Amino acid sequence: LLIMETLIADLEKQLTEQRLGLVTNIKNSEESLIRTKEGFLKVEGALEIINIIKIKLAEESKENAAVEEIIGSS
Repeated sequence: LLIMETLIADLEKQLTEQRLGLVTNIKNSEESLIRTKEGFLKVEGALEIINIIKIKLAEESKENAAVEEIIGSS
C-alpha cells in the first residue's frame, strides 16, 4: 500500500509540473500570436495606404492629361 501511495504521489507531482509547463507554453504562444496579429494588421494598414496613394496618383495623372489635352487643342 505504501508503494502505491508513493507512486501516486510521484505521478501527481509529475503531472502538476507538466501542467505548469503547458500553461507557460500556452501563455507564451498566445503572446506571440498577439504580436504576430499586430504586425499583420500594421502591414495591412500600410498596404491600404499605398492603394489609396496609387488611386490618388492615377486620378491626378488623368486630370493632368485632360488639362494638357485642353491646352493642346486651344
